[in-house]
Amino acid sequence: MPRSRPARSTPAPQDRPDLGPLWRDPWAAAAILGVVPLLLKSLGAPLGEPVAEDFDFLHHALFSGDRSFLDGGGSLSFWRPLAHQVYYATLAPLMLAHPGWIAALHTMLLAVTSLVLYATFRAVIPGPRAAAIATFPMLAESTRTLIAWPTQFVDLGTLFFSAIALHEAARRRLGGALAGLLAALLCKEVAVVTALMLPWLPSALSPRARQRWILATAALASAWAAAYLVVRRQAGLELPHGLEPDAADLLLTAPARLAWAVENSLRATMSLPWTRTGPDALVTILLAALAGVVVWRLVTDASARLRARARIPWAAWGISWFALATAALAVVHPYWQPNRSAFGSLGTGVAAVAVLGSAHPALPGVLVAARLAMLALSPGPPRSVTFIAPETGAFMDFEKLVRLERLMASTRSALESRFPSLPRGARVAHHRLPRLTSYAFGGDRALQVWYRDSTLRWVPLKELAIRQDMMNVATILEFQDHGPRPIVLLEVEAVRRLMKANELYGARRPREALVELREAERLEPGPDAVVFRSMVAGRRALSLVDLGAHEQAEHEAQRCLGLLRDNADGHLVLALLWGDRGLFTEAEAQVDTVLRIEPEYPGAARLREILRAGRAGLLPEMPVR
Repeated sequence: MPRSRPARSTPAPQDRPDLGPLWRDPWAAAAILGVVPLLLKSLGAPLGEPVAEDFDFLHHALFSGDRSFLDGGGSLSFWRPLAHQVYYATLAPLMLAHPGWIAALHTMLLAVTSLVLYATFRAVIPGPRAAAIATFPMLAESTRTLIAWPTQFVDLGTLFFSAIALHEAARRRLGGALAGLLAALLCKEVAVVTALMLPWLPSALSPRARQRWILATAALASAWAAAYLVVRRQAGLELPHGLEPDAADLLLTAPARLAWAVENSLRATMSLPWTRTGPDALVTILLAALAGVVVWRLVTDASARLRARARIPWAAWGISWFALATAALAVVHPYWQPNRSAFGSLGTGVAAVAVLGSAHPALPGVLVAARLAMLALSPGPPRSVTFIAPETGAFMDFEKLVRLERLMASTRSALESRFPSLPRGARVAHHRLPRLTSYAFGGDRALQVWYRDSTLRWVPLKELAIRQDMMNVATILEFQDHGPRPIVLLEVEAVRRLMKANELYGARRPREALVELREAERLEPGPDAVVFRSMVAGRRALSLVDLGAHEQAEHEAQRCLGLLRDNADGHLVLALLWGDRGLFTEAEAQVDTVLRIEPEYPGAARLREILRAGRAGLLPEMPVR
């Protein structure tokens, strides 16, 4: 009876034959180049432009004078000293002068992360599959956010330093692994997953060594957690408010939240948005086909079953990494940000390559090709700033981020081209900002950071109109979704005349209002001020209605709407004039538009009741005002 061959175990990394230098390994080059499709799909956006939370950290770095690591570094909620204090204190000048260089730095770090991951896994699996794992976090459209947004260094740094920790663990270098782990923890709390998974990296440690690693990583994570609690208490850090779930969300069970996080993380891995789209069915069919091939091969091929048995530890390790990282996302329900799935997708890649590769060596390549195709099919950067945010279902994603970054870049460019400097204590008014963008300015911080002056202030134009206060106002910034530029700067005196005209119109003095409107238009010579000219035309149309000049009023109303379709004044004038002619249905449609644009528009609801009565024949005539 022939002897049975002893089972062949996978040698530890340092026991394998010399694999040669990385620079001569073509699959190492493939791992680095995995970031290229991501970068190409990001081009055209103002990459690296600071926005929202960036201004909190930049403001702290520029004005606080506090170089302590024992606070939030500008955050009121989290202690992430490497990603907040060190990153912004070091890169603030570069970020403000050359934001594109920040995007280049992030791109380089992603490429190095991929290379480090490849070097980690090539010691235990063939090069093509190691490259598939290394590039897994890169080949998703949501990872573009890690390139585009400076504040996403929290996620990028966590992934980068976790990759270093894994690399060192694969080579049984405890000191290097702990250094990488500490740096990851100082970037973001989710690096606790790295601490839990490091000692269990397959093929790396003997049982006795694993016990030592478990104790060491647990001690480091415990020390970090204790420091976190102390800093949190002393600095008064609290979890962010205003994002608490509503009553319906509170009823959602923990398993339902976890299912939400898992589903959306897997969708992000395939470059699918939160909302259902056309490619959903195609991706489902593809994944089902891959699963079918795996099952068929395991059932019919004994060698495939042997390979699968040998790779169970890798599959289990990858699934555990994904599960732990994704569970951390369940607590933020329902505020989904797909870029947060990049960290957990490392585990998805390990598990997917282990399972698919056991069935057939070519199957991981099929998955990589499919993910590249989905990345290519995903939307590119939006080319303009829309007044209403795109309905993607995510709280923040690449499309919404680029919208905000374009607004920031246009605002900063418009201000600095007109005002290289501003006097201390100056105010800049803003009017008609796009919806859901005011938080992107970080209160007054964006203006103060741009000009390195903590005395500057933003102020809504509506507030100035109520207070009748134009003191120290340097300019008025106005957004327009039509025209050559999204941001224009208005002359202060022109706006003051328009506000005076509004006051005179409200006081039933239309002739005097028309004089002020004529001066307002004369004082604003900029031809790009489309919204301002529409406002002047709309108010002129209303004044002409009061004077009984209906033909001129309709002409001005049409001009008003030709400049800005969503000007409530123009629609109201048409409603008044058309109702006066007995065109009640058409007039009522105009009032409905007014109420859609401005639900609290004075007198609009009452006018709609009058029009309905007129349509029903209950009014002898239609009052114009």
